[in-house]
Amino acid sequence: MVAALHYQLCQPVILANTGEFGGSTVQAPFTKHARQIAQVHGNNQIAVSVFEVDAAIFKSASPAPTHSEVKTPPAGYRGRS
Repeated sequence: MVAALHYQLCQPVILANTGEFGGSTVQAPFTKHARQIAQVHGNNQIAVSVFEVDAAIFKSASPAPTHSEVKTPPAGYRGRS
């Protein structure tokens, strides 16, 4: 579900859950292996994930200089204003 949402919405998606319901994950529409930012699965455990995602690179349709390349936007995407 998260993999489809971050691709379709062209923005980072966070799913926070308990292990009983599939765990937690953070994914963003970057290229290659940089898509999955954090992931925790399991039951009866305590986990804290700390991460940083620069949301400004998803606001504009123009390419922004970044260390991680953003995937190609969906057809018809004009950016957010």
